[in-house]
Amino acid sequence: MIEDKVYTARSILVVGAHAFDAEVIAGPLAAAAVRGGAAVTFLHLTMGEQGHPCLIPEHYCVQKEAEAAKAAAQLGVGMRTFKLNDAFLPADDETALRVCDVIRELKPEIVITHWHGSWHKDHRAAAQLTQTGIFFAALPTIARKHPAHTPQLLLFGENWEDDDGFRPEHLIDVSDGFDIWSEAVKEYELARGLSSFPYVDYYSALYRLRGCLRGTRHAQGFAAASHSWNAGSGLFAPPAERKRGR
Repeated sequence: MIEDKVYTARSILVVGAHAFDAEVIAGPLAAAAVRGGAAVTFLHLTMGEQGHPCLIPEHYCVQKEAEAAKAAAQLGVGMRTFKLNDAFLPADDETALRVCDVIRELKPEIVITHWHGSWHKDHRAAAQLTQTGIFFAALPTIARKHPAHTPQLLLFGENWEDDDGFRPEHLIDVSDGFDIWSEAVKEYELARGLSSFPYVDYYSALYRLRGCLRGTRHAQGFAAASHSWNAGSGLFAPPAERKRGR
């Protein structure tokens, strides 16, 4: 089961378009995985600094970086940020190589990012950058600081802005991480009522709904990459050893 792969992983990377995205697409899962001994890292491609109705982006960027660090500390995860420009996240090879470098450095078995079917251009870009970054990370002919690495599993988390064609194929029990997440996410002003959208209410109800269907207190829904993607991402890995006589 994918749930078993997630919770036996030693390293997990979550790539979000903006600070706060990683927390909602995989926050409870991350907290549960950390409790199980995994090293989890959130990579915020931008800080989401364009999203405050009163603060200028430069000031809100500083605020969100502090909020993200506090939330990460409560969740027990590591935090990286590229601090690229919110609303102008480029889905180019140069940025994908930066994602590649993080993947090669951290060597995650599991990578989680946005579903590509989104009305938000930065979310679509994050999905593309992550997939291209994994492709680059697997190619031993691309010389970077760290050697090639191929994650075992790519998952797409559930985000209310990324609902076009999203199907929660896999429901993963996150009961052990929900209470930690519910406190950690409130470090963000965005979760405390900055927006007209009730983020905490929505995601708390969503995780409970998925838990009802999973048969647990809380769960998160994920889509998986296609079979061809999974096969293709392993093309450049060393061949698995075969038993004699086979």
